[in-house]
Order: sequence, then structure tokens, then C-alpha cells
Amino acid sequence: MHPRSTTILVSVLVGALLLAALAATPPARGGTFVSGRLVEEMGSTEILGGGDYLFVKFGEDAVFGVLWGNVTNPNHIHIVVLKARYLGVAEVVDANGRRIAENVPVKYWTLHAVKLLDLVEVRDLDGDNLGNYTRGFDGANFTSFAETDEVPKMVSLGTTWTRGPIQTAGDDTGRSWSFNLTAENLPYIGVNNAVTPRGDNVLNHVGFAFHLTAALEQVDNVTVPSWKITIDTAQLRPAVLGAERLGNVTRSGTVARYSLKWDQNITGWDFEAPGTRRLLLEFAAIVGNLIPPTAANWLNDRFVRDRNETGRARYETAGRNETVDNRTGNVSAPRPLRSPYVEFGGDWTRIGRFTWVTASTVDGTPAPLYAQILAGRGLVARGPYGGAFVGFVILGALSFAEGDEILHDPTVTTDAIAELLPVPTGNEGVFLAVAVVVAIVLVGVAAIVLSRKKKR
Repeated sequence: MHPRSTTILVSVLVGALLLAALAATPPARGGTFVSGRLVEEMGSTEILGGGDYLFVKFGEDAVFGVLWGNVTNPNHIHIVVLKARYLGVAEVVDANGRRIAENVPVKYWTLHAVKLLDLVEVRDLDGDNLGNYTRGFDGANFTSFAETDEVPKMVSLGTTWTRGPIQTAGDDTGRSWSFNLTAENLPYIGVNNAVTPRGDNVLNHVGFAFHLTAALEQVDNVTVPSWKITIDTAQLRPAVLGAERLGNVTRSGTVARYSLKWDQNITGWDFEAPGTRRLLLEFAAIVGNLIPPTAANWLNDRFVRDRNETGRARYETAGRNETVDNRTGNVSAPRPLRSPYVEFGGDWTRIGRFTWVTASTVDGTPAPLYAQILAGRGLVARGPYGGAFVGFVILGALSFAEGDEILHDPTVTTDAIAELLPVPTGNEGVFLAVAVVVAIVLVGVAAIVLSRKKKR
């Protein structure tokens, strides 16, 4: 994704949806369930390429759900997690050391999205059950193919999706939402050459059955760092002069736990000469942090990077454990995965976990499933008003045996502090004013971005 496009994307998400949360330490358990406070939101949007969405929200600090293309905006399916990532609580003083307020949550915004890209057929020449190819990257998208294994054709999953009925259930201990997205008769696209007509020359059916579950739990033993933040009160908008780490404190809060299971059904792929073929489902996963402009002079990419909290992807290959983040550089050679997961997070925070079972069902018979990482790119960009976006994107794929009907079921999970309660001090009005300033700036960024998008 192009750095400028990425900044625009995240700014629009922040302005349009507001935010979601991440724990500063692994969330505590044993509290009181309050899942009745979860809110379902459905509608249409222009973010992430546009389409319809179903999101589960908690206040202004938790968004989790699915976005997909519609008739107006054909698009890929995106699994979206948008979080307010907690760095702890702060005592705020002015330049002369006078206390202004204390015990206020400090947070910044993290986006994690998994995009279902393409279905790609490969001829497995070396018998390793993977796709040995790389893809170009134009700064915005993964593009052309450089092949070792033959890649005759693909199908783009950027299309119009049909949603089935939504089934809901649950109580204060947890809630769930289930629905299907399907697409029919998707045309094949030749890879580096024309497609030789096969069968009816279309993929007959692709379906994803989504099952979202969410729970909220109030807890009293969340441990987070504490900070002393110095601000310049002489300016119209208070400017942060510096931050000093003080130690850890324990606070009350609300922990959100989300899980999204998405069963796959791929029916009617017309393979080339049978016997040596694999079908790959490519996915792109992006992780990035939006640093609010008003705090960018201290809570910037260096502050987060020094604490190893920009986020990274962790996974196991056949030979070792590997990571990808915004400092890794280009990852351009395929990596077969031994681990049935990719973990996203920092040194002491979690962002999300993408997991899958290692078996699929092909034409009614169990068949091993393989996975790989194909590429990785770091992203660093500055947005309007000095805000920063720091992150990375990876390209991966799940590899299926050839057959007429392919079934499989991966999962995306996360847990987060969705709310961190300050200790009442009588100075909450000061922080409300600062928070309003930040919100106004972010919404202003979104408005400018939307205006630019319409002009383009």
C-alpha cells in the first residue's frame, strides 16, 4: 500500500469509525461480563475501497468486523480490527512543573486488517505443495508475477458479494453474529499470458461463512505503565514537551475478546492438466499505528519503535522463527510456514492472531493444507498536520489440493482493553478538553481526505 494512500486510509477509518483498543499487558480475567454493552453497526461506507459492513463496537475504543464489496463498490472482503492501543496512564504538568491533571489514559490508534485478495492456480513443479512465485509491489498493491512454478490463471476476489441473513444470539456473557457472503461465476484472469478456456471458463462459486463472537468483561486488575507528561499551556492548543516513564500502576477497565471464524467453500475451479496443481487463497495483512498529530512531537514513531511496539508479524518456518515489521525490509522470497498461525503484536501488547486448521476437505476427502508468506513491506508515512502512520503489510497464502469442492475454516482472534477507567481527580474537564482537541483534528483530517477522494 502506498504510504500516502495508507495514511489516507487510516485517517478516514479514525474519522469515520473511531477506534478500538489493545491491552498494555495481557488482559486479566475473572471480572464481570457486560457484553450487553456491545453495539452492532451495519451500513455502507467508502473506507477500504467501499462496500457494506457489519462491525461490533464498544463505545469509541473498539471496532471489529467485516467489510465487503457491493453493487456500488465491488471490493475485496476485509476483516477489520481498529483499536485504541493503551500505553498507560499519565500525570500531566505544565512547563513549570505544576500539576494539571493525573491518572488519565494515554493511547494511540492501531489498525489491523486482513484482506482476501485472489485465488491463484499454480503448477507444483517441485512437489512442495506451495506456490513458488513472487509478486511485484507498486507501493499500493501487489501486482505482477515472477514465476518459478507455472501460474496460468487467477480470480480476483474484488467483486460484488451477496450477503445472506444475519443470525444473532447471546446475553451478558457473550454475543454472536453469523452470516454468509457468496459470489458466483467469477471470470479467470490470465497471469502473464492469455487464459486458455477451461470448462465453462469461470469459477462457479466462492462462499465465506462468517461467525463473529464477542464478550466484554469488567476487571479490576489491569496493569499498565504510568507516565509524567509535560505540556506547554501557553499555546492555543496545548503542546506536549516531553514524557517520563514512572513505573506501573493497576487500574480498572473493560476487556473485550473477539473471535471471527470464516469457513470457505470454493466450488467449480477448472484446473489445467490435473495431477500437479494447487489452488492458493492469497491474503494481505496490514498492521499500522496512527499517531495523533497533537501528540506527534513525543508519541511518534521513534517513541513507539524504541519500545518495540510498532507491531510485527511472527510465524514459524521449517528452519526457524521469523518476524516481519516496518524495519525488516522487503521480504520477497516465499516462506513455507510450519506454524498454523501468524501472530501480530509488540513486545508486551497483542494486536491479533490469524490461525487455521492444517486440514481441508477436497471433494469430500480430508486433504492437508499448507501455508506460506510470499512478501512483506514496511510502511512509514507522515499525514496531514504532522500525524504519523507506521506499520507493514504482508502477503500470504493458504494452499489447497486440486478438486471441484474445497472446504476450510481459518480464524482471526484478538483480546483488548476496550476501556481504561481513570481514577477520579476532579480535573477530568481539562482532559476532556484535550481529548476534544485531538478528536477535532482527526475528524478534520478525515474530512479533508474524503474531499480529496471525491475529487480524484
